[in-house]
Amino acid sequence: MAQTSKQMGHPASVAALCRADKGRSLPPWKTVEAYVRCCGGSVAEAKKLWQRAAKAAVDARGTAVPLPRSAPALPYVLEPAELLQAMRELRLAAGQPTLRTLEERAAVPGAGGVSRLPSTTIGDVLKGRRGCSEAVLLHFVRACGVTGEHEIRQWTDAWHRVEACKREGAASRYTRVS
Repeated sequence: MAQTSKQMGHPASVAALCRADKGRSLPPWKTVEAYVRCCGGSVAEAKKLWQRAAKAAVDARGTAVPLPRSAPALPYVLEPAELLQAMRELRLAAGQPTLRTLEERAAVPGAGGVSRLPSTTIGDVLKGRRGCSEAVLLHFVRACGVTGEHEIRQWTDAWHRVEACKREGAASRYTRVS
């Protein structure tokens, strides 16, 4: 099957396909896609099922930060937990790339593998164990495939609102200046 997936233009390693076949954990989307294409299944249906399974897996994992069920639209993100949930949903929409893949996508060109997005850093951010700097957020968003200036600006604006909320406190949003 690994050879067939390579011939079809969706290469997946034998090990990745074996792990997917065992069903003990959720494989990355690119592995599922290769598997489905080799078996002649519906990629659209598989993607829907995979996204549902990925969301359930994310919801089932405990995190240091309680997360809302789903993130509000980026212009309405105010709380750190909302930004974290939006980041997790972006990663899911990007096919749930591994932390190593995100690290590779954010590599500094010509620097011998040095990355702007170390996998341990983004792993801790996505688990809610550490805060997210603006630079880490930008590298993460780009590594997830967001390239449009408008979309990137929405992410940075959300980050700035979250930081302001942390500095000023949540109550400041509800007080009126007379």
